[in-house]
Amino acid sequence: MADFQRPLLSKEEGHSEYVKKEIPSFGDLRNMYNQKWAKEKQDFQAQLKANFFNLVERHAEGKQEIFMLCVPERKEKLYTDAFLDIFPSQYTPHIGEVERLANKRTRKLHITLPQSFH
Repeated sequence: MADFQRPLLSKEEGHSEYVKKEIPSFGDLRNMYNQKWAKEKQDFQAQLKANFFNLVERHAEGKQEIFMLCVPERKEKLYTDAFLDIFPSQYTPHIGEVERLANKRTRKLHITLPQSFH
């Protein structure tokens, strides 16, 4: 059996691009990841707020679906924690069971709104 070795990057794939790059420290890399998550979290919470005020404008009441979460399983806890962070317990935030939609893993996020005045 012959050994066959192939370079990981060929000249055409940008080998020279990586020659001058430095590997960041572990802490710097963690900060980069945290900054990326902070931006994603801010965008996600902004979408939740927009959906919340949309429900309020139409005087929705009772248990309401506010968002359908469809993220990789490794990020699910981050997103559900971000959801729980912005809704106080009076809204009884609830994370639904895992469902399959178009062969993707999803969870419905619900809140409970008070009865409207009529």
